[in-house]
Amino acid sequence: FDVSFEHLDPARIAILPYNVLESMDAPLYSVAVRFADGVDGEALVQNFLSRTGFRTFVGLPDEQGQLRSLAYTSLGVTSMKGLGSLFIPMLIAALIVLNTMMGAVYERFREIGVYSSVGLAPVHIAFLFIAEASVYGVLGVTVGYLVGQVTAKVLIVFDLLGGVSLNYSSLSAIASSLLVMVVVLLSAFYPARVASQLAVPDVVRRWQLPDPDGDVWRFPFPFTLNRQAIESLCGYLYTYFSDYSHESVGKLYTEKTRIVVEQRADGEKIYAVQLLVWLAPFDMGVSQYLQFTIEPTEVDNIFGIELYIERVSGPVAFWQRLNLGFMLTLRQQFLLWQTLKAPVQAEHARVGRSVLVNAVDLENGEAAG
Repeated sequence: FDVSFEHLDPARIAILPYNVLESMDAPLYSVAVRFADGVDGEALVQNFLSRTGFRTFVGLPDEQGQLRSLAYTSLGVTSMKGLGSLFIPMLIAALIVLNTMMGAVYERFREIGVYSSVGLAPVHIAFLFIAEASVYGVLGVTVGYLVGQVTAKVLIVFDLLGGVSLNYSSLSAIASSLLVMVVVLLSAFYPARVASQLAVPDVVRRWQLPDPDGDVWRFPFPFTLNRQAIESLCGYLYTYFSDYSHESVGKLYTEKTRIVVEQRADGEKIYAVQLLVWLAPFDMGVSQYLQFTIEPTEVDNIFGIELYIERVSGPVAFWQRLNLGFMLTLRQQFLLWQTLKAPVQAEHARVGRSVLVNAVDLENGEAAG
């Protein structure tokens, strides 16, 4: 049926028997139904619209007995009831989801610690649990909708509905599905916040740089590695910074990048990556000396990174501001190196060994950076 209607002039209308139109292969545009005397036509129309989405024009007498033309749609006879009685079941469902997600948070305490140790930010850890709750919500609504349809089909086959009409595509079904997903997501926000607090158990939600001492910035970089990965990381940093040693319009420009190794008295080797770097925008003239020093920590076979920055040129305020973004970029590069496969890391280790410079040779003037 075509739901659009066009009012025509009576002079343009020809009333013919249906069998005549059928013999002419004329398409069916509308159907007119005449109610018998004594039939409640309005009730029949409303019952019909509860199962269809058509727009229907009806001629009914008003209180004065005059015939009036009215337009009926399913929206006019459809109502949503019982929302108040859903509050308690929804509250119980929210508490069940909250309890399940809280249990998942505390059961995965060690996993959260691993996420934090590899450099994942607290907000990212929180979004992992929100994404998990989103999956539960979508799958729960989908499975529940399918189970509801199968159950309704069984009830219809055995005639157990008692004349109740089910509408699977109604706004009530859509609203119920959205309500379930919203309840699941809201119930996951508090467990996600708890997970982020377990990752960083203090009030600081992101890594903050300490204040510089004049033109010198010295602080530990939030990254650790084992002894076998030192040469690979140094080679990766050397390759990364060397790519910016040509004139470009990138985020930085580097010079004199080198890897230096120094033998301590106790036999421990200390590796360092040194370079000069200019930070964009280059018209501000911000340049600095940068050194990553890889030193052993209190934990056996675990090394930390000490970062030393010395301002060479440029305004102090811009130097500090540009380094905030520069440190976040460096942290991303460290995390990217950690995701490389073993053969690629081995190749970076080979590059690191090939360009290695001994600190004693530098002091004796036998090597130039």
